[in-house]
Amino acid sequence: MVLDWVDRTIPQKKRWILSVCLGQVLSLCITATSSASSALWQHHSVSIPFTQNFCNYLLLAIVYGVFKTSIKRDQDQDRERDQEHGHENEDEHEHEHELEQHSVGGWKFLGYSFADVQANVLAVLAFKSTSVLSALILSSWTLPCIMLLSIAFLGARYNLTHFAGVFLCLAGLGMLIWSDVAGQQGSTDNHSWIGDIVCLLSATLYAVSNVTEEYLVVHYPAQEFLSRAGFWGSIICGFQAFYYEHEKLVSIEWTWTIAGLVGVYVFCLFSMYSLAPTLYRLSSATFMSMSLMTSNFYSLVAGLVFLGAKMPSFYPLAYALVLCGVTTYNMSPYISSDSVLEEQIIKTSGGSYRSISPSESV
Repeated sequence: MVLDWVDRTIPQKKRWILSVCLGQVLSLCITATSSASSALWQHHSVSIPFTQNFCNYLLLAIVYGVFKTSIKRDQDQDRERDQEHGHENEDEHEHEHELEQHSVGGWKFLGYSFADVQANVLAVLAFKSTSVLSALILSSWTLPCIMLLSIAFLGARYNLTHFAGVFLCLAGLGMLIWSDVAGQQGSTDNHSWIGDIVCLLSATLYAVSNVTEEYLVVHYPAQEFLSRAGFWGSIICGFQAFYYEHEKLVSIEWTWTIAGLVGVYVFCLFSMYSLAPTLYRLSSATFMSMSLMTSNFYSLVAGLVFLGAKMPSFYPLAYALVLCGVTTYNMSPYISSDSVLEEQIIKTSGGSYRSISPSESV
């Protein structure tokens, strides 16, 4: 596992650098997915978000389902070998407890997948139902909502350094919004209070899914989380894709370019989901949300390179503010309640699971 390598090679005091860099990698993944979707729509008039997300969830279920099965098979073989040699298996009761915990926790993965899928759906509807300005402002509710949910359900404790980092990020986001509005006269067109409500619901569901993911990835192995989230997500998104996009899929004249753009979207989103558990364990859902704010700047860079877009004057400063906020936030340790930390489970290099104490948690 990635965290095992981190524990062995990177000192505790320097892990904030890894968190910042990994957060920007995830932000680049988000930028690539949005750029691929924009290219599909602008150059090929193809809009199949449900199908694209279904492919991602299905890939997660298959890849990490196989990985989880392989690990379980190796563990079963080791257990049988011990029994054949008459050795008492000291981990038998712990193994049974884990199986019971995983079997009763299915509803948590279903809830996470439902919130994650519907947040993406409502985000698409929000930008179609309200103005760009309203959508951007209301989507910033995700960050404070994550903090409130983390305090209420994860026992998170924030200090002044954390709040200072959040303030810098929100200031940078505000500057991004102001730059966008100043350069677009139609930014307040198509405004609707219904669209505002939809956008607020989307931001809230994003917060719910992020906080739920933080909880799940510290209580379950990464492959367990990804395979089960992929399973439920593929079912939910698959039904929606069939209902809303069946006719579109049939009518599309598929070319290698269209297939390639869909492939880029799925690969980048798959990579983001695969790396996210590591970032959650190193930091928190709040830090994840702050890191993804820079995707607006990376999207602009992509537009400058491929679409001939122009650089708004305050974008570089806004990007610097967000990065400073992310760095400031992660300079101070993130602390959850002891009752949560004592129950965290990590995957060790030997293939077994063990609880970790607050002093071991990152």
